[in-house]
Amino acid sequence: MSRVISHFFPNRCEACDCEIEVDAVLCSECGKLIKGPIMAPFELAHIDRAYSYWSYDTPLREMIHAYKFGDRPKMAGLFSKMLLEMFLAFGGGVDTVVPVPTTAEAFRKRGFDTNHLILKKLSGDLDVKIEDVLVATGKRSPQSRLKLADRHGNVEGKFRVKRELSTGKIILFDDVVTTGATVGQCARVLREKGVKEITLFSIAKAKK
Repeated sequence: MSRVISHFFPNRCEACDCEIEVDAVLCSECGKLIKGPIMAPFELAHIDRAYSYWSYDTPLREMIHAYKFGDRPKMAGLFSKMLLEMFLAFGGGVDTVVPVPTTAEAFRKRGFDTNHLILKKLSGDLDVKIEDVLVATGKRSPQSRLKLADRHGNVEGKFRVKRELSTGKIILFDDVVTTGATVGQCARVLREKGVKEITLFSIAKAKK
């Protein structure tokens, strides 16, 4: 049956749209362009260390867009494998991870929290404790639609911590980082609740 379906509805690469195997996400050529986690750490406010799996300006852009806006929740499993590599390379034994929360509007549209679903898949391969302590408050525009200069103001004061954590060291996770405005605000309120050491993991780092 799967062969019949693939004949009439061929699976296509999320990056270049060429025809690929039924269970694949990328073609072999696009897959070669994603070789993380080897990006150099970068600096962000309120965060001790920050790492991304790979650059956003690669086939990762199309993959993440398909996952978040193309009704492809199953792709969370692929991103969790990338995140697993990051934990093994840079986790430093920290097993508590805090996802940056999605907005209520985005959750209603997608039917799932993109960051939390990736972490849920990760927990099947790695013993991690997912702490959903961050809450997005108030209304804010999607960061991707704003000019870079407007992004910090858009998220300022828009996050709170609903309870204290039992550990002082955490991994903060977001799928894409550009200016660092969102993760910086999340890190700031976490520090106000007593978190001493924050490492950021993201799937992709976009250019400012």
